[in-house]
Amino acid sequence: MTIFYDIALKGIDDAITAIDRITDNTKFAELEIQLHSDIVGAVHQIADYYARINHSLLSKEDDLYFRAFAYLNNQIKHDQSLEIIYREVCGSMFPMRFPFRFGEPGVYWNDFVDNGSKYARGKREDYNACLIERDIKKTLCDIREIIVRTAAEGENMQTASAAVK
Repeated sequence: MTIFYDIALKGIDDAITAIDRITDNTKFAELEIQLHSDIVGAVHQIADYYARINHSLLSKEDDLYFRAFAYLNNQIKHDQSLEIIYREVCGSMFPMRFPFRFGEPGVYWNDFVDNGSKYARGKREDYNACLIERDIKKTLCDIREIIVRTAAEGENMQTASAAVK
């Protein structure tokens, strides 16, 4: 495993912890800066990890998921005012969205206007397919699982290759 593996997992875990600290509607305002910081950090670390791994080890589905995060990371880097998340509170979301969802407070990937910055490994279609309007905690848990699984598979392939030599 590499340092980028460890940093990606830590970034994801920090973002999940920040989301878990939102236990009621009043916590959004209190934790907003930390929440955004941790989510943006996780996106960056996921994209950074993706840039350093052997893509031939990834299934099409896993590669698509990574490309969605790579696209989002690129959009964030080129548009610092980008609103990448929206939140759900009791009965409504901010910014306002319809239909209303009810239940626990939540944080979701936002639909935003593409800033036109091009990135070869990630496209808007990847973001739309994997992240848009989805629960951030769930998608972070999913990509964490993909990172752990593909890293283990890559390590097993290296061990098998070394044994053959």
